[in-house]
Amino acid sequence: MLDFLLGLRLWQLTIVVLGIALLIGVGLSVGIRKIFRLNPTTEQADLAIDLMQVTSTYIGILLAFAGVLAWQDFRDATTAVESEAGVTSLLYRDLASYGPEMDPARTAVREYVHSVLVEAWPLLREGKRSPATEAKLLDVFDTVATVTPKDERQSAIYQEAYGQLNQLVSMRRQRLAASRQEIPPVLWIVALVGSVLTIAYAAAFVGSRYALLMISGTSLTIGLLFLFLLSVEYPFRNRNGVSNAPLVELPAHDAKAVELPRRACRLPFGAHRHGRSRLQLTGRFVGQTPVIVRREHFAGHGGRRLNDQASDLAL
Repeated sequence: MLDFLLGLRLWQLTIVVLGIALLIGVGLSVGIRKIFRLNPTTEQADLAIDLMQVTSTYIGILLAFAGVLAWQDFRDATTAVESEAGVTSLLYRDLASYGPEMDPARTAVREYVHSVLVEAWPLLREGKRSPATEAKLLDVFDTVATVTPKDERQSAIYQEAYGQLNQLVSMRRQRLAASRQEIPPVLWIVALVGSVLTIAYAAAFVGSRYALLMISGTSLTIGLLFLFLLSVEYPFRNRNGVSNAPLVELPAHDAKAVELPRRACRLPFGAHRHGRSRLQLTGRFVGQTPVIVRREHFAGHGGRRLNDQASDLAL
């Protein structure tokens, strides 16, 4: 049942949850009154209203507390994914600025991101880690460790890249931890039982349209609270939960490199504007479009070749 609800779109989940709440609220109050043949007096109805107000206050506070916990878990999961994508982008740029010696390391980073999206993300529904993704991350460490800086510039970039790599491990652990966070089961039990008891007090109301309207409103209000909880709880299991868009968008940045406008590659002063140009495309990211663009200008009349390397926009 829970998997069915978590697999619904938000508008579908809204209809189902509010419909169930309304059905339970009205059906429970009417059913109790008919089964026990209740015919309350005015004083008894007033007492039932007072008790209902007390229980609804406590249940409302409890649901609000559960909502805060669920929202905080949802925000932590979202932040973890966005931070991991940001650190991965910085790491890749550091490796790109180091030089061609880091080409194997950049390939390892691309393979790691691909493994996160394809192999690790489905396992987050169950709060599990992917051994294959862990192996890809270790490959990044091993590949970077094989490179030895040759000057101060490379040493500075090397240290920064290792710092980003360690940060990537931390962000990954935060993502895994966020996938395992959930509201304690006892809160769900207390909230469900307390909500049913709150509606059950309405069975003592006098059977009238006013009473039916009040019961329906109370049931829908409780249903909205549970709708919020189901929308933000289980952030990686919920269809309306955390998106992997920050990681998916990483290869999208690379596609922009291919569309680099020709006017962005300006010819140096003195080169002939009628010179021909050639595009050299190398490198791929997660099986997407080429990401490294090299435009080579050839000045007219057999002049010298002018290279204009576009920046590697991969990450």
